[in-house]
Amino acid sequence: MKSKAGNPKLIRSTNLNLITDLVRKQGPISRADVAKILKLSAPSVSSITEHLLAMGIVEEVGTRDLVGSGRPPIMLSFNQHYGYIIAIDLAGDKIRLAVGDLQGNIIVDDEVMFSLRANITKDDFTTVMNRIKQLLQQQNISNEKIQAVCVGTPGIINKETGFFQAAPRYKEWNKINIRQLIKQEFQSDVIVMNDINLSVIGESRYGAGRGFSNLLGINIDIGIGAGMIIQGQLYEGSRLAAGEVGYWICDTPSIDEPENFHKHYLDYRLSLHALMGKVKQDLQNGQASKILDYCQHNLDKITFEAFCKAVEDGDAYCIKMTKELVQSLSVVLANMSVLLDLELIVIGGDIIKLGYSFVQPLRELVNRMVPLTTTIVFSELGERSGIYGGFAVALDHVMSQLFEE
Repeated sequence: MKSKAGNPKLIRSTNLNLITDLVRKQGPISRADVAKILKLSAPSVSSITEHLLAMGIVEEVGTRDLVGSGRPPIMLSFNQHYGYIIAIDLAGDKIRLAVGDLQGNIIVDDEVMFSLRANITKDDFTTVMNRIKQLLQQQNISNEKIQAVCVGTPGIINKETGFFQAAPRYKEWNKINIRQLIKQEFQSDVIVMNDINLSVIGESRYGAGRGFSNLLGINIDIGIGAGMIIQGQLYEGSRLAAGEVGYWICDTPSIDEPENFHKHYLDYRLSLHALMGKVKQDLQNGQASKILDYCQHNLDKITFEAFCKAVEDGDAYCIKMTKELVQSLSVVLANMSVLLDLELIVIGGDIIKLGYSFVQPLRELVNRMVPLTTTIVFSELGERSGIYGGFAVALDHVMSQLFEE
């Protein structure tokens, strides 16, 4: 049954949220200032403050000196240790973990140093859960204090059930319910989201996207994925699959060979996996490049880091490959910019290791193609964008649920 306007219970719940949010963002603050800013009566603020103090959500933290006579007001501060949040990023070749307080501060973070496999098992998640428990024990944080866990993972996932709807990189993951596995360990709310969506939220809240209402984050790494903030809100699509640009068709496939459609996907053409596969093939066919010197002429040891070093050292072949990547990607970004009327495109993933020699020509090409200028920048948060996005989502969830009955 919906609450009606003027309902005392609804009014009190609204005021609880307003006062908590104000104290969290502007504290230490006095009761009088709270009443003045929110235009609430002093008795109402006093009553709600006493309730928040009893719950332990706010604390009294001394007094403020006054000029002249008068009783100094007691200051209120948000108790950021009322509860804690956990962010888990499953996107890269190692799992990132972080524990934070309700002010969004990272208390401790870590990485679990094993690569994610196609046949990930429950034992792998047990390893992750055990490491989180160790981190909590080191900080003297009990499991009961965990308010929310936010997980970022590749693929298209059903946030309600925790099961994958599509996960091309990890085909066996659709047999594992991430949400349930974590819920078994922590009796808190568990939110599972696409990793690129969390990255763009992280950049929007804490990184390069601050102050922009319409932006796209695109990660170019092992694969390619994108996330969109439209009118200040994450856009996920009707089936939570928006931004899966790895499936973008680059040219016309033959309808007679559906089993080869994947060869026309953007992932297959422009990801770093595709780039390094082409480099190794060319070198195997006799292509000369300084990159061979960095890996002792062992093709199995060629890495993207070695490719970047060769570009920096002026290697003609690697510079040529970078230019081809820029040209192909510029068409994709120009089309995205025109379709969505983007203010900003934030590029993340290992591709940013190519630096200025990659991003500057990309900017120039895209803005020669589109009618209105689109700002293109590298991620400010880098590999940590997903963790910060997880914190933002978990924190918003906790604050919205504090006074739910």
